[in-house]
Amino acid sequence: SGSAAASGPELRRARDVKASPSVPDPASAERAANRKWATQVAVFDDHMLTPDRDAGSLRMLFVLRALSEWCHPVFITTSKQRLPEYEKLLWEEGFETACALDYRRLFKERRFRAAILSRPTVAEMLLGHIRRADPRVKIIFDTVDVHFLRLAREAEVTCDRRLARKAARFHKLETRLARASDMVWYASSTDRDAMEREAPGIPSIVVPTIHAPRERGLPFGERDGLLFVGNFRHRPNADAVRFFAREVLPLVRRAVPDVELLVVGDNAPPDFAEHAPLGVRVLGFVPDIDPLLARSRVFVAPLRFGAGMKGKIGEALAYGIPVVTTTIGAEGISLRDGQDALIADSPEDFAAAVLRAYRDAELWRRLSDEGYAHVARNFSPEVISRVINDSVRGLFERTETGAARGEPQSAAGEFRKSSEEAE
Repeated sequence: SGSAAASGPELRRARDVKASPSVPDPASAERAANRKWATQVAVFDDHMLTPDRDAGSLRMLFVLRALSEWCHPVFITTSKQRLPEYEKLLWEEGFETACALDYRRLFKERRFRAAILSRPTVAEMLLGHIRRADPRVKIIFDTVDVHFLRLAREAEVTCDRRLARKAARFHKLETRLARASDMVWYASSTDRDAMEREAPGIPSIVVPTIHAPRERGLPFGERDGLLFVGNFRHRPNADAVRFFAREVLPLVRRAVPDVELLVVGDNAPPDFAEHAPLGVRVLGFVPDIDPLLARSRVFVAPLRFGAGMKGKIGEALAYGIPVVTTTIGAEGISLRDGQDALIADSPEDFAAAVLRAYRDAELWRRLSDEGYAHVARNFSPEVISRVINDSVRGLFERTETGAARGEPQSAAGEFRKSSEEAE
């Protein structure tokens, strides 16, 4: 899911989404702050959040905002790169931050009710330590995307045996982590179904990428061109662009010779950026993609492998730009082919779908309206905040009820590293 980029203005608008409950007097404000401080949640991730560069960071930013409505989240990165300009963004929103080196001290000094461990590498590193430091802490394993599923799909597409072996190692690791946790978060129902076959009975919820509805942009007749957004460091994105440029775009340009694909995102390989195929323009990282979303006619997401929810697709729909994607791309967002988006997998079918959306004004308007409404109904900050907060509160309430009955405080077993670790 770490693939879409959010623009600077989008981040400013996203801040406005955060509800600010009216406080009648300073005493009430102090009581509210004390209540939040009494419930502290440690949130771990493997990098400082860069929400203008990847969808995973934007999703985590919304998670912090949701939690801060009623408790005190502390964001802790395991990376040595603190990225001061991005850390400052979190401070400006009132979030406390720390690095992983501080977490032992923090767990000694404070009573954390829960720890959210984002990604299997982070959970593998910390789960056992946190269990030993304070067995009362509830462990929430946030998969972000199910890594073994993404890697297995990539291995199948690329016929790469090394990736297949890596997928098998992550399969074992993610299964053990899920079984050792009190709750698991998934980015899509497909991910949850895949993991629950391996680790049944663990409480779980789907926390997709989160998208606030945006300005709709220009009408059909004033738009042109195709748009792709994604960080090339995420291999599904790099594969998708090369696949589209090599196998799909030539078919599209036979029918519409002057159509152009704009490619936005960090870390484009030099060979692709400098020698882009005919009809492809590589823009690299663009701080503000609003103008591109406002004037491009069709958003393409030709993903051949991956897992989780694809943030780039949700973001495009939130701007009202019709999306053409694959079966893999549509996972996690419950898109209906021909209604919310167009879904196709082969080069020929994908090109035909792009041409339908590009040339049929009535279809374009319907896809724009339905996709926009679908995101507002299912993936808005208000909707997903409720899912997140209800799940964490419910986890605490079940613990308190169990304690009152004299039941063990944690049903999850001690997590132990094995020699079969993922690389």
